[in-house]
Amino acid sequence: MSDARETTTGLTPLMRQYQAIKQQHPDKILFFRMGDFYEMFGDDAVKAAPILNITLTSRSHGGNERIPLAGVPYHAVDRYLARLLEKGEKVVVVEQVEDPRQAKGLVKREIVEILTPGTATVEGEGNGAAPRGLAAVCVRNEGRRLGMAALDLSTGAFLVDEGDRQHITERLRVLEPAEVIFPESLGTQAVRELVDVPSACVLTPFGDWNFDYKTADRELNEHFGTSTLDGFGVGGQRLAITAAGAVFRYLRENHRHRLAHIRRLTRIDDDEVMSLDAGTVRNLELVRSIATHTEENSLLGVIDHCRTAAGSRRLRHALLHPYKVRAPIERRLAAVDELVRDSVRREDIRACLKGLPDLEKLCGRLGIGRLTPRQAAAVRDSLVVARKVRGLLQECHSPHLIDCAGSMPQMDALIELLDTALVDDPPIAANKGGIFRRGYSQRLDELNDSIKDARLFIASLQEVERRRTGIGSLKVGYNKVFGYYLEVTKPNVHLVPKEYIRKQTLVNAERYITPELKQKEELIAAAEEKIFQLEQELYEELLARITEEIGDLMLTAELLAEVDLVAALAELATVRGYCRPEIFEDRRLVVTNGRHPVIEAVLPSGTFVANDVELDGEQQRMIILTGPNMSGKSTYLRQLGLIVILAQIGSFVPADAAQIGLVDRVFTRVGALDNLARGQSTFLVEMVETANILHNATPRSLILLDEVGRGTSTFDGLSVAWAVVEYINDVIKARTIFATHYHELTGMAALYPAIHNYQVSVKKWEDRVVFLHKIVPGGCDDSYGIEVAGLAGIPRAAIGRARQILRLLESGKFNQSELAKGVYRQKVQPTIFDPPPSPIEEELRTIDLENMTPMQAFELLRKLKEQLS
Repeated sequence: MSDARETTTGLTPLMRQYQAIKQQHPDKILFFRMGDFYEMFGDDAVKAAPILNITLTSRSHGGNERIPLAGVPYHAVDRYLARLLEKGEKVVVVEQVEDPRQAKGLVKREIVEILTPGTATVEGEGNGAAPRGLAAVCVRNEGRRLGMAALDLSTGAFLVDEGDRQHITERLRVLEPAEVIFPESLGTQAVRELVDVPSACVLTPFGDWNFDYKTADRELNEHFGTSTLDGFGVGGQRLAITAAGAVFRYLRENHRHRLAHIRRLTRIDDDEVMSLDAGTVRNLELVRSIATHTEENSLLGVIDHCRTAAGSRRLRHALLHPYKVRAPIERRLAAVDELVRDSVRREDIRACLKGLPDLEKLCGRLGIGRLTPRQAAAVRDSLVVARKVRGLLQECHSPHLIDCAGSMPQMDALIELLDTALVDDPPIAANKGGIFRRGYSQRLDELNDSIKDARLFIASLQEVERRRTGIGSLKVGYNKVFGYYLEVTKPNVHLVPKEYIRKQTLVNAERYITPELKQKEELIAAAEEKIFQLEQELYEELLARITEEIGDLMLTAELLAEVDLVAALAELATVRGYCRPEIFEDRRLVVTNGRHPVIEAVLPSGTFVANDVELDGEQQRMIILTGPNMSGKSTYLRQLGLIVILAQIGSFVPADAAQIGLVDRVFTRVGALDNLARGQSTFLVEMVETANILHNATPRSLILLDEVGRGTSTFDGLSVAWAVVEYINDVIKARTIFATHYHELTGMAALYPAIHNYQVSVKKWEDRVVFLHKIVPGGCDDSYGIEVAGLAGIPRAAIGRARQILRLLESGKFNQSELAKGVYRQKVQPTIFDPPPSPIEEELRTIDLENMTPMQAFELLRKLKEQLS
């Protein structure tokens, strides 16, 4: 089966049916429903088996050739589908669309959905906080202008934007969609170069005719029931609308026709929220640690006290899109402040939210017509929780919490309907009965009553027959092939009554039927077929009724997520001792005893060294920060960026006091990275990121730069760094912290009144340095590089030689001609007089200092301090 279009001659009818569907989707894996399993054949089985960690076998399907085969049970299919999708595969789900018992010949099968990495609604192993959505891009003017749409199908969040290549690239890198569709004529490589999406993102070409503005405008208006899309704030954004229309057409091509939960387009509004670039998101480790590429030890991972997955998603969105206008910040801050002060109400709210089902994603399942009976019961339970939360919020005083209570829909009628209809613990499937309470449907009750006696007969048969026959091990069982039976072990066969009719022989037992049992079985089977069909019809009617309320359900889910976020931020502030920041319209930035929220959480309590920041945007606008490596300069930069972002999402911050003049964007250039796949060296990447800052920063921005110019020769690097500082000071005039080892830059403070020098204080003891991590006024004239090299485990002989060379360089006697003659050459050898390395030096030699995270650096410094003391 290496070619899905091979001839079907000699294949069984089942395999001919399979091949007919496979020919339509040769690039996708078919999940082919056969009874209680989804089967994969041929190359699909060979590809999927190792990914899913399942057995690969084979089976004959006509002729002499054996075809590879692998399968998964239908009741656990979501777990297996999620694994394939996470690996970038696309899956076609083929279901049996008629009852095998009623089929005349081969069971009819049809494609019911096509799953791709960006359109999947199955849950993987994550917590549901990070979206894995679908994006579309379209291009105009040879790539100078792009439109973008991004959809999270599981929740219905539908974002659109348009702009130049850099703008859309940054949007996509921050949103991190699992799949991007694009006009087929562009070509995959051209698109990857155009928008520079991560390699893990699946790029899917889609016919050019699907990217048509007029078609998109018409179809989107039809879906939303509007005559114009201007009400969504996207008027004039033709490329964004075109991309959104392509998303809809792609969903329909993948058999996604029910999309009731997608209720609006949302423009990513730069007028209200910051547009953080991917470099800043990465450097500040907002949602993912640089070291582990997971949420662990990221800002999100450390501060997330949310009780619900929807609350965590809302926190993640807030960190990636902080506000830059004062009103929404103050509203959320006031709400957080109230719950900080009212610990009883905060705990009551959080207790209600604990264990709350993910109502946002339940609405997504409802919208695509995939809500199971058990999930419908979860909707009911969510609404009961919402009613309790609304009651708690009605006694609050902050406008934000009062508005959340007032905006939360009254859904008592739907709660009553679901409570009346559904049993306490409904089944997963809707076609096997057991969904509805007695009293919901008279016809259903009558059918159940008609076989009540038969069910009681079978339920009591085992005990009755054991007593009558004296066979203590006799069992009553059931399977789909043989129906009900009486099983007797071989040693007891001689006790079997003569009216027992042998039905099946096993190795250690015989199975029997009696005329009365057969009669009851036929009665139950006939009635259950009607019961299952009726319950399925009743459930479809119930789903239609719930879907009528999907707008209110989605609003309820959104408000519960916001309440969860506010309560979680209040819990964070209480547990960590954060303060409420003051928000101003001017450009001040004053932080007293600020702390890095991630490193502080990892270090032992009370060991993090807090520091102040004072910038006024005018007289003290820029800080030149000097100090040794590993002393905490990068941490100081990062913690200020994190404090500003936390303040501007409406959170308390890790400080004793904070006055935040609104920041429109945070820019960071921290650390050394390369992009060899695109032919970019470390220094080129550094310059590209710096250029992005210089082109896009405004006087209201916060710029955090670390070691600009260190990737090239000393004079080149110093010249670039000096010019960058001057440009920021003279042209941009943004609040800036510039960390550097170029001590020459400290002289700029004498030239420019708005530039001030600060340094990280250290103490020197003999030939070692002790880092105090305290930021104090003044410039540092020594990087202590040799001392840090010694701490890192460089051999003592090499350290001694480095001191000789340093004295020679500082003396001014060093010159190139003498160097060529070998005057300064000295053979360095380890001697027996070198003391053995200490345990801390041995440990340092195993550490990758280049890729060390701030948390790891602080843990290392703590050990160094202990050793030195």
